[in-house]
Amino acid sequence: MRLGRLLTIALVVGIVVNIYDFVVHALLLQRPVYSHIPLLRTDASLPLLIVSDFIAALVFVWVYDRVRTSFPPGAAGGATFGLYAGILVNFPTWIVAYLLLNGFTYGLAWVWIVTGVIWGVLAGAVTGAMAAQRVPAPAT
Repeated sequence: MRLGRLLTIALVVGIVVNIYDFVVHALLLQRPVYSHIPLLRTDASLPLLIVSDFIAALVFVWVYDRVRTSFPPGAAGGATFGLYAGILVNFPTWIVAYLLLNGFTYGLAWVWIVTGVIWGVLAGAVTGAMAAQRVPAPAT
């Protein structure tokens, strides 16, 4: 995949996952989960959180580009990649966080595993769908 195309897909995926993270973490989980666990910083930098999602999207799209021939083309193949990537990253990370960090609960570990895997499936579906689109050759 050409660099410009990779960056375009990463930008779109970054927008999608930022919206997902806002809805899940700021709206859905704030009261039922985060308000009961005094673990999270309330002064976290929103711009840095947004940028980190764009960086994660860029890495995600780049890795997908490296392995995409292992998956069917399109949204379904991308979602499958995202499922595997989401499990690979989130399961060990958040279980180990529970085992090592004071105040990081087992329930929070599972909430973040599930939301992280969904993040991967969503990012993968968007990536796979966009990567499967034919791009017209530049006019010469």
